[in-house]
Amino acid sequence: MNALFTRAPQHASAAPSPTPTPSTVTFDTTAYRPLGLLDRLSLRIGLWLLTRHADRARALDHQAVAAHRAHVAAAERERRERAWRSAAAFSRPPL
Repeated sequence: MNALFTRAPQHASAAPSPTPTPSTVTFDTTAYRPLGLLDRLSLRIGLWLLTRHADRARALDHQAVAAHRAHVAAAERERRERAWRSAAAFSRPPL
């Protein structure tokens, strides 16, 4: 038995609205209009600021990662040096 519905259930608010009469028709103000000079300029400046901020954040992230890697490498080198000195001290014959 097929449990799929042939169409989605209808809700009361989804009922079609009555067709408008010519006296109630309003003009759509969201119709396409080309952007003006100031709109284009502000969009371009906004995009430039966003990309500038992203580039700065990326550079700071790279610096932080590089500093963290250097810190980890220095700590590992220090740990190896201490282990080597300890091993060298124990390998000498006592006086």
